Amino acid sequence: MSTRPKVGLLVMALLEDDYNKTAHIRPVAQQAVNRINSIISEYAETVCPPLVEEEHQAEAAAQMFNAAGVDLILAVELAYTKGIVPVRCFLNTTAPVLVWNTQQIEFLPEDADFDLIMVNSGMAGVPEMTSALLRLGRPFWIVTSQIDDPVGREKLKEYITAAGVARRLKSARIGIVGHAFEGMTDLMVDLLSLRKHVGPVCWPVEPEKFAVAMQSLAEDEVQQLIKSESARYKVEMDAKLFDRSCRLALALEKVVRRYQFDALATFDQVWLTDPRVGIIPSYGTGRLCEIGIPCSTEADVSTLVAMLILQEIAGKATFLENYVIDFKRQAIILSHDGHGNPALAASAADVKVKHSIYYQGVHGFGAAFEFAYAPGPVTMLSLVPVNQRWRLILSEGESLPITPRPISAPQMLFKPKSLPIADWCDAWCKAGSPHHQALAYGHLASQIKTFAALKNLDVFEV
Repeated sequence: MSTRPKVGLLVMALLEDDYNKTAHIRPVAQQAVNRINSIISEYAETVCPPLVEEEHQAEAAAQMFNAAGVDLILAVELAYTKGIVPVRCFLNTTAPVLVWNTQQIEFLPEDADFDLIMVNSGMAGVPEMTSALLRLGRPFWIVTSQIDDPVGREKLKEYITAAGVARRLKSARIGIVGHAFEGMTDLMVDLLSLRKHVGPVCWPVEPEKFAVAMQSLAEDEVQQLIKSESARYKVEMDAKLFDRSCRLALALEKVVRRYQFDALATFDQVWLTDPRVGIIPSYGTGRLCEIGIPCSTEADVSTLVAMLILQEIAGKATFLENYVIDFKRQAIILSHDGHGNPALAASAADVKVKHSIYYQGVHGFGAAFEFAYAPGPVTMLSLVPVNQRWRLILSEGESLPITPRPISAPQMLFKPKSLPIADWCDAWCKAGSPHHQALAYGHLASQIKTFAALKNLDVFEV
């Protein structure tokens, strides 16, 4: 499950030394620290040391940040601070650094006294701090805004969210069932490189475990799922095969939770010849997506990671591939064989559960979803390794209303945001996109680019 990002607040001001004599405003400066803490607490869990003025306080802050495992350090200068002070913190931490160049007043009033200037003059010291970061070789990002500026707040939120996505990926465990579909070159990826540069660890899990779990289910649990799904979806298939599909769906969930996987990449065909299973798991893999456990077919790990990224940003994601170009509407139909996220359907009441038409097992065709995705703004995302670098490829657009075709599969009519469809297809292919993509609702290019910058990943927008 997702958790809130964790941000360490390094709020600084030089108030008292041999030459500066403004210690009397420490309470005012500490109030500003508390205000900043309150603002950032809206977006993240915070680790907030008291106002930092000297090196030893910066070292104490660094120890707090390290102990808490913060995802991001937010550095703020209320007033000029000697650069060696934040450097002490930066040298002893590894979390990404975001500099918030902010002040509490919008402008300096004509009757302002020096005390007011002191707690609103961070710009005097910020260049020294950012110059030090550059000289140290420490990547950083910066937002300049007045403290109550909503645009500035939104930028902060975007960086904090990106840091949370990075944390999520670093701790994510992906279960891999079977092997990547034979011959699919875009699924041939280096899992150690993925772990190093993007985050998740990939863990093989034997198909046997799911077959065993399927045989050991409590009967009342199976019947409860059959009843609840029949009540909310249009189940149009043989009752015995739907029963078997529900058993497989529950088995998938149980194994995923037992081994604490955050996502699952399955070679769906692995169970077709096993008499204990003997069907395709399209209904079960779609159900995993619906309950917040991203799942890809064909054991596609890289697209599964793209799903994790989008789910962390937008809350829900799905798995698709290109089907048929619609030159008439300057769009393209996206779908996948029976698999998709029904939580993103245009209408839950119109979701159908039908016999798959794609892969036949020893017990016949298992259940698959058929529905139209909801209309609205969407973002597609793919992840692919190119020339020893990981590349995120994204495209914003619109999901147009569509009448689902009778193909036992979820379907979307995707219209690119700006390009004509032929130009979009050319550009999508030239960018190095694989044949699968993740998708979520909302125009998310800015958030994805911010995440890519934090992780030093290449990013292409089509």
